[in-house]
Amino acid sequence: MKSVYSVCEREGRQWCITLGKHLVRTQLCPAVAIKLARRLAREHHDVTGVPSRVEFVGGKMPIVLASYGM
Repeated sequence: MKSVYSVCEREGRQWCITLGKHLVRTQLCPAVAIKLARRLAREHHDVTGVPSRVEFVGGKMPIVLASYGM
């Protein structure tokens, strides 16, 4: 099992972070959203040992921005 943190754009050029189907944070600028998602995924992996990754969602296919323990 792995944890996937997704960074995606919401209405009004605001960005959010989700973990699976759960909303983690909203109303972020893109740079902050990416940095925070990477930090959360790294910390999750360090604490649980579960592989984690960060994806940018917005086109046809998600783009992997970071992977921990994979």
